[in-house]
Amino acid sequence: MTATAPEDDQYETIVVELDYPIATLKLNRPEKLNALSAQLAREVIDALDRLEADDEVRAVVLCGAGRAFSAGYDIQPGSDPEQGSVMQWKRHLESIWPFSRRVWNFRKPIIAAVHGYCLGGGCEIAMLCDMTIASSDCRLGEPEIRFSTGSTLIMPWIVPMKIARELLYTGKTIDAQRAYEVGMVNEVVEPEDLMRRAYYHARLIAKVSPLAVELTKEGINRTYEIMGLLNALNHHDNLVAILDGSETDELRQFEEIRAARGLRAALDWRDQQFREVDDRA
Repeated sequence: MTATAPEDDQYETIVVELDYPIATLKLNRPEKLNALSAQLAREVIDALDRLEADDEVRAVVLCGAGRAFSAGYDIQPGSDPEQGSVMQWKRHLESIWPFSRRVWNFRKPIIAAVHGYCLGGGCEIAMLCDMTIASSDCRLGEPEIRFSTGSTLIMPWIVPMKIARELLYTGKTIDAQRAYEVGMVNEVVEPEDLMRRAYYHARLIAKVSPLAVELTKEGINRTYEIMGLLNALNHHDNLVAILDGSETDELRQFEEIRAARGLRAALDWRDQQFREVDDRA
């Protein structure tokens, strides 16, 4: 029995389109480079619940509207606890855990089609998807450490250890070709071909028995979980709560600039610290 399909007008931050047997889930905050807000996370979870229950949907293509797939979690004032304790941060992080876990546990394949910026939480979501197709204009990475915070830490399960250390210690980003070389993405295509190639893979999957695909995905997921993936993610999230609840000199300066001159000025100050190193490379 087919469940009721999600209607576009029931969501404010995403768009769901059905073209059976393929569904498209588009992050739709283009003015914010599809920053991952609490509302967007809730709406994605709801949409995935509905798409999972729809027997006619065999694969989902996840993409972003506008100039980027996603620039990461929303860091606008008010999006995180203000001067939170470790336990306040722990509860906050626990409130957003279901978002990434829902992508991982979705029973049907999700193909991420990424372009522009694919950073922070957006990069994590793309890596948690079953396949990732990237346009040649894409920049990928996890710059969270430059804000004195941490990531979901899915990257060490995707790329070689030396690469994970390089990217997660420095917060630098890489282009789509480098991401392909280290195993973060399956294919790099020209921007005009991105959606066509994502749908190509989705249609291939849709030709296979849904039961066979579902059980194969479950088997792959359980393999990584037996190796400790979920335990590692949970442990690291506790470490992130400790980091977020601690005041570093870098975070204090960032927050002082943001309070006095705004977020853009704080971001410019942060970027300048690393530009000075890059200029001498």
